[in-house]
Amino acid sequence: MKEKKDQTKNNKTEKDEEIKEKKAQKEEKEEVKEEEKKKEEHLKEPDLPVLFVWFISMLSGKAWEYLGLIMNPDTKEINKDLKKAKIAIDTVAFLYDQIKDDLNTEDFKRIENLLANLRMNYVEKLKES
Repeated sequence: MKEKKDQTKNNKTEKDEEIKEKKAQKEEKEEVKEEEKKKEEHLKEPDLPVLFVWFISMLSGKAWEYLGLIMNPDTKEINKDLKKAKIAIDTVAFLYDQIKDDLNTEDFKRIENLLANLRMNYVEKLKES
């Protein structure tokens, strides 16, 4: 009889351990899934308007540089090239026309103002030369 009680206790203990182990495995799998989701979110490709706004920002920086209003960060010199400035400004305008319907109001206004400033400064620099 004592053997049956011991065996029952052992069986119960083994089952409890199995249950605990299965729970631990399940929790581990859930943690791995959460980590994978986080990685996917970081690798998620940005929307096209977001990329265009980024590219417009980069291109407008070059336009300011070609207007001779900011220095080249690599050479630390001010280089004025109005032909390249016009190309950069026209490209910004073209990209803006392609995505303006998909922009939020903040980006829309910001790029409108950016283009207006670039164009006004271009005309002023053109008059100077």
